Formats: sequence, C-alpha cells, structure tokens
Amino acid sequence: MKKMCLWLLFLTGIAGSRTGMAEEPYYLNFHRGGGVERPENTLETFLWAWNLGVIPEGDVQFTKDGVAVMFHDRNIGRLAWGIPDEMKNRKISEMTWEDVRKLDVGRYCGEAFAGERIPTLESVLAAMSGFPERLLYQDEKGLTDEHLERIAQKSKQYGLEKQLFFTSGNYARMLRWNEICPQGVGMLWLGYVWTPDKKCNMPGLEAKLDELRKADFQGVTHLVLHIQTDFNQADPFSPSSEFLRKLAAEMKERGIPLEIITWSNGQNPRTYEELQKLGITGFATDYPSVLLKVLDK
Repeated sequence: MKKMCLWLLFLTGIAGSRTGMAEEPYYLNFHRGGGVERPENTLETFLWAWNLGVIPEGDVQFTKDGVAVMFHDRNIGRLAWGIPDEMKNRKISEMTWEDVRKLDVGRYCGEAFAGERIPTLESVLAAMSGFPERLLYQDEKGLTDEHLERIAQKSKQYGLEKQLFFTSGNYARMLRWNEICPQGVGMLWLGYVWTPDKKCNMPGLEAKLDELRKADFQGVTHLVLHIQTDFNQADPFSPSSEFLRKLAAEMKERGIPLEIITWSNGQNPRTYEELQKLGITGFATDYPSVLLKVLDK
C-alpha cells in the first residue's frame, strides 16, 4: 500500500497533499493504534500507522509501581498470550512494570506479530520526538489529576504538547487538561446512551452539545462523535444523516475538526463514502485497510 500523507495538521504546521485529493483537510485515525488488523497499542503498531501518515489512538494506564504504559483493557486476559488462567483477570494497576514488560501482546493477532510488548508511554513519546508529523490520540479513561500532571510533564519534556492529543469523554477533564497543559490539544468525544434498538439517545446528545455551545466549545480543539450504521434502514446513520450534515457544517464554521467512528459496518467501504457526502472529513476506524482504500479513490 502506498504511503499516505497527512492532508493538513493545523496544530503542528505540517502540510501534506496527495494528487487528486480534495483541498479539505482529512484526519485519519486508527482505533487503538491498528484497529482489528494489528496488535493494539504496541510501539510497532504506532510506527506502522505513522509511516502511513495516519494518527494512531492509544490508551494510557499506570502500573502498580507508577510506570505509564499503553494498554486498553481492564485486565490482561484478552491480549496477553500464553499466560495461565489465574492471571487473566489481573489488571495493569495490580502489576509491576517488570511483570508487564514480559507479556506478549502481539501473538493474538498472528505469528507475524509474536513478541510485541506493551510499551511505556515514554518510549512512544521518544519515538515521536523530532518527528512533528507524528501525532498520537491519547485516550483518557478515569486517570487521576496526578496521572494527568505526569503525562503533561512528559509531553513538555519531549516538546510534544501539540502532538499529543488529550482525548476524553469528560468535558470537565478536558478543561482540567487545559489548565495542566495550556499549550496542549484537547479532543472531546461525545458520550451518550444507546437505546435498546441501537439508536442514539438524541436528547442526551443534544444536551451535551448545548452545554458545549454555551461554553463556546472552550478547550475543545477536536471533536469525535460515535455513531451506528445500518444499511438496512432508509437512513443508515444514527444520529441521522441530516444531524451529521449540520454538525459537520457547524464544526467547520467553528474551525473544530469533527471525526466520526462507527461501531457497526466499519468494514463496509460504503460507510465512509456516504459520510464523506455529508461533509465528514475526519474518520476513526477499526478497519484501516478499508478506510485507506476508500480515500485512495
């Protein structure tokens, strides 16, 4: 697959272009680093994404002895290969770095990835240092203020405040990050509740947006919206196509890039094609090869 360029990185000042592509900037993000196609949150996966000109998303947790590492799940059972059953419910926070660093979290994706390990956050930041085109979405899930301060300190140490996108579904935490890291980037994903038939709870979503509008989206540099896609319906998207069109236009007027991730039909190229027609120019995906082929058109 040909290497892809980042179309335009507003915050780092790095511009990229591609023959035949629209001038509208695109933001491309691989969920957990490589979606379902590569081991999650490993340094090798991040390097692969960066080499394609794409932004990987990663998750930060802290070990028992205070080392920041890249890992998503509440326990190690799904990803760690060859561990005894009694270890599968162990959490990263219950293990020391010496124990965590031994885990093989690549082999579950196939023999080609055997031996890939859980990286420290610092090793990932070191790999970004000196490469302003390498960005990382760092997803926050309940980290303490002390943790946030330590992450901010490391990003400042490596001069990466504008390359490390602090990503949270909690607006108050976003504002707290802005206090701790004033030169940093705040990326808010909109949290809401799905109905039993997998439709978006629109009153909850609209209330969240109204809250943000009243605050004039203070501290929000990027916005992420989760959706569902079902092509058996007259309107395949929930929230609706019209809602997505209007939100994309509003965010464009505000100068805030809007990104979409779908929890269904992400493997279908039509999903991204239809979203593009609605004015969406930011995509997060669990299916990197599908998204890249669509944009290559």
